[in-house]
Amino acid sequence: MTLVPLVSLVVDPIRRRALVATALLAAGAALAGCGFHPLYGETASRAFDPELAAIKVDPIPERLGQLTAISLRDGLNPEDARVEYKYRLIVALQSQLADFAIRKDGTASRQLYNVMASYRLAPMGAGATIFSGSARFNTSFDVGDNEYATIVAGQDAEERAAREISEQIRTQLMLFLQRRTAHS
Repeated sequence: MTLVPLVSLVVDPIRRRALVATALLAAGAALAGCGFHPLYGETASRAFDPELAAIKVDPIPERLGQLTAISLRDGLNPEDARVEYKYRLIVALQSQLADFAIRKDGTASRQLYNVMASYRLAPMGAGATIFSGSARFNTSFDVGDNEYATIVAGQDAEERAAREISEQIRTQLMLFLQRRTAHS
């Protein structure tokens, strides 16, 4: 009488694992069948997409704008393929630098760096906006006694902001173009 409950305890975890594995496989097959693909990851992050590559990034003023435009161009057309532009991307950036942590003597020990971007996508040769959006990035960095270290930390924050803003814009554009293609 005690062997039956022991056998059922050993078999039940095995059956449970088999059921879970089967359910996961079925869910994966169902998602693959409906056109699901990962937004992030190796295949989605830097794969060549002719629609994204057909976006011309307008120049963006100041150093942060230049870094963002370069990052956007690299992200939209990672293979640097020659394509005919279909769209123009117009980006406006605003950045703020504020004291975040204050020492007892009243000087800043940490600074907060906020960047906000607004952008719009328009067909080449037309002024009508077909998509617009925004992106935001916040970071902070130490303000030390060494002025050089503080300058380098500020430049690093600016470079990270440019990469993150451009990646957010790229992701939003990718989703918009995928939805637009799916509805066509």
